[in-house]
Amino acid sequence: MQLKKVLEGSGSNMIRVILTALVGFVLPPFLVRHMSPVEYSAWVLILQLSAYVSLLDLGLQTAIAKFLAEYDSTDDWAACSRVLSSSFRILSAAAVAGMGLILVLTWQVPRIFQQMPPRMIGEVRASLLLIGLSVALGLPFNAFLASFIGLQRYGFPTVLMTISKVASSGTLVGLLLMHATLLQLSLVMAAFNLATAVFQYLGWRRFGKQRVGFSLRLFDTAFAIRIGKYCSALSIWTVAGLLISGLDTIIVGHYDFRDTGYYAIATNVTNFMMLVVGSLFGPLIPAVSSIQTFGNSKQIGDVAISSTRYCALMLWIIGLPILFGSYPLLSLWVGRDYALQSAPYLQVLVLGNVIRQFGYPYALVVVATGKQHLATIAGIAEALVNVALSVWLVQRIGAIGVAIGTFAGAFVSIGLHLTVSMHYTRPTILIQRPRFIVEGLLRPLVCIGPSLILLLFWKRSAALPAPPTSLAIWAVATMGLAWGIGLAQSERRKLWGTFCRLVYFSNARA
Repeated sequence: MQLKKVLEGSGSNMIRVILTALVGFVLPPFLVRHMSPVEYSAWVLILQLSAYVSLLDLGLQTAIAKFLAEYDSTDDWAACSRVLSSSFRILSAAAVAGMGLILVLTWQVPRIFQQMPPRMIGEVRASLLLIGLSVALGLPFNAFLASFIGLQRYGFPTVLMTISKVASSGTLVGLLLMHATLLQLSLVMAAFNLATAVFQYLGWRRFGKQRVGFSLRLFDTAFAIRIGKYCSALSIWTVAGLLISGLDTIIVGHYDFRDTGYYAIATNVTNFMMLVVGSLFGPLIPAVSSIQTFGNSKQIGDVAISSTRYCALMLWIIGLPILFGSYPLLSLWVGRDYALQSAPYLQVLVLGNVIRQFGYPYALVVVATGKQHLATIAGIAEALVNVALSVWLVQRIGAIGVAIGTFAGAFVSIGLHLTVSMHYTRPTILIQRPRFIVEGLLRPLVCIGPSLILLLFWKRSAALPAPPTSLAIWAVATMGLAWGIGLAQSERRKLWGTFCRLVYFSNARA
């Protein structure tokens, strides 16, 4: 049953990812073609600074999903109501802090981005104020969306976030065609942020109210203390995540403003990779939380190993084509100028994020079992290495130094998970580290063999990175190794059986 729910959640999330990707594929070309590089850089930085407000939930949405999954599995609906109501109040306090943060950032824009043209300062400040405050006002309403994740009901979140993304992006495209200003684009983004928050609440009233109650007056102090303890380590992870990936564009904007837009295009692609991985494996948290109620540490460890193998295979299958085809893909997407500038950043970032995400399924399992305080060292060390190296290198070699910082930090993260975190979480997540390395990491690694050979034929900045025959052989060999060696025989049998049933069902309906 838990596997079914995980698959349902992954499938629902993937629908959202695919639709969001289509929107994300269309919007950046419009932005780079209808904005100057300086304007696009400013737009990227406005969105990045506004996104910092959402980090003030400090892992509370994850906690909501976890605790609701536990209480719902035992039909304790009174506890579910306390979770949602108390969390809304806590997030409301975070929203007030977020408004304060936006006011400070707005005031400090000239200091943060000293290379930004002075003529843009006023418009950037007004735009940041609009979008940032809208994100802060919507923060408490995220509790309602998190309740659906805890109940493992993914349909409404998928529909709402897809509609919001498609509608807002479509409106932005229309405004760009009418030569809208940065301030007008920001006003539209703020309006959609607020509308999405309202619909999160309305969706809970329509689809979730029967199982999870809510009252503004209900606040459970004991639960607030419990969730505070749970989120204390998650908050460290959140801050570490900010330092690892959330500051990269800001660092580039501060030290190398003219390349900010080019670097942002590369991060858009890697963010899509992470969105795919996060959507597919995110349902592990409520599923493992339910398993923990009745299962044992070995079962949870097996889930961590198998999900790591699937994650690594997916990362290589997605990452390798982007790595080798960075220039032609970017050239088709945003034009030759952006492709020439962005491709080197993209190649380094792809490798860095692939390596870093090897530990993502394990981190999700740790969070699901409430043992995140035992695995904080990996995130802290990666964050420190990433930021320190990025700031040092960007002053010497430009924006590519920030990408190298991400790459170096990735090895620190996965290394410390293996050597430290897994030792301390062993009583709850029983993982034999040699088996984790062989089955979870090395087994999927076989699919990169053809890529090493392709390097002999690879042309870095060509419309076709290698001869068509070589590319065809590479693609077939990579997928063949992923299927034949990357997956166990039992897994291949299950996947083939599922495929055959789908084909039979489709033919039967026809």
